[in-house]
Amino acid sequence: MKRALESVQKQTYKNIEHVINDSYSTDNTLEIIRTYIEQNKETYRIKFLQSQPNGVANALNVATKEATGDIVHYLHSDDFYFHDESLKRVAAYFLKDPSLVWLTGNFLIEIKGKIIAIPQTHLLRINPEKALSSMNIISHENTFMKREAVQLYGGFNEDKDSVVEYSLWLKLIKDYEPLIINEEFTVFTIHKGSTSTGSLIKFSKAVLRAFNTQKKEKVLPFIGYYEESNIYNQYKKIVDKLMEFKSLFDFEKL
Repeated sequence: MKRALESVQKQTYKNIEHVINDSYSTDNTLEIIRTYIEQNKETYRIKFLQSQPNGVANALNVATKEATGDIVHYLHSDDFYFHDESLKRVAAYFLKDPSLVWLTGNFLIEIKGKIIAIPQTHLLRINPEKALSSMNIISHENTFMKREAVQLYGGFNEDKDSVVEYSLWLKLIKDYEPLIINEEFTVFTIHKGSTSTGSLIKFSKAVLRAFNTQKKEKVLPFIGYYEESNIYNQYKKIVDKLMEFKSLFDFEKL
């Protein structure tokens, strides 16, 4: 938490509103937050709130409702901004193009103190919709969005069987392609306590949740056709036919 807050404090871009959502921490987190607020309350807007520990998605949705800024970014307590001009560089893109709805950069991770960049934007740029439909290829930590769009498209998925941000990406990209930038803004820290990457078992569960999200959003894995497309409808007809045959076969067995 301390490193995350310090990375916000060091940002050269100060036209921000920092909404801090704590899930009733019982360690020294509150003291760290109080010190941070006291040090920076005259420099930029800070709003502190607490919500019940009902999962990451719920915490993000609660914070979004409290935010008033045009652009939102979600910085988790274990993560931090990569450099002091992260927000300044992002703001420049949105100021240059007022119609821009969202932008995304490369995935930047820290493992045992070593920072590694994963330039998945090269793959994403080839065909954003198909690439995203195949897998959750957009880095949540390096994505910035208009607040109104986040709310309009349903926010983050609080269903524990789905990936927190994946449904939002799949809905957004149907109407707006993100500005894809070969840059990094935020570092995602991987450790044993990480929700989705702390172990092989957690990572495997995250992959299964991604496939479940695709199913709910009516996306064909690795092909990327949505419900309204002809190919998807043909696929559904074939599946329905097969299910009819299966039901008939099961009935005859009885």
